[in-house]
Amino acid sequence: MQKLYCYVDETGQDTKGDLFIVSVVLAEAERDKLKEQLKKIERTTGKGRRKWMKARKGQRTAYIRSILKVSALKGKLSYAVYRYTTDYLSATVLTTARAITAHIEGNYKAVVFVDGLRKSQTKWFGKELRHLRLRTEKVRGVRKEESDALMRLADAIAGFVRAALSGEEEMVAILERAKAEGYIKEL
Repeated sequence: MQKLYCYVDETGQDTKGDLFIVSVVLAEAERDKLKEQLKKIERTTGKGRRKWMKARKGQRTAYIRSILKVSALKGKLSYAVYRYTTDYLSATVLTTARAITAHIEGNYKAVVFVDGLRKSQTKWFGKELRHLRLRTEKVRGVRKEESDALMRLADAIAGFVRAALSGEEEMVAILERAKAEGYIKEL
């Protein structure tokens, strides 16, 4: 049975529905090895354990360029863009479901980690995923995304896509190349 780990983050609630982005990072058996690689990249680029927005622009650029060279991440990064909606939690469920569905092969169980998901929302989130015919082993909210390298990556992907969609030329070019090379996909 395939075990899939999903790390989910979002950005854009501050736009009051004009732009909402959900990012999903998938990992399988290589999860622990991948976390170590990510920590090394965080150290070498100077980004450290900081959230995307708290890192300097040069650190963010170096980090995202390094991430897009990790072969284990190819095809495991995705995002969805929503406009003119404030139903953030439903959009997050839908994006998570699309990311899992696009990746699974055969029998699987998914463990889902969602940044900022309150304990009172975890049952609802899991139930909604099951309504969409997804098999979840567990759904957990993550209160401190800084504590996990894969959660920090999900935060960085959301921030990176937002920067590209906001017209930051360098990020636009990096995103286009990452999509063309199959590292990241829009759902």
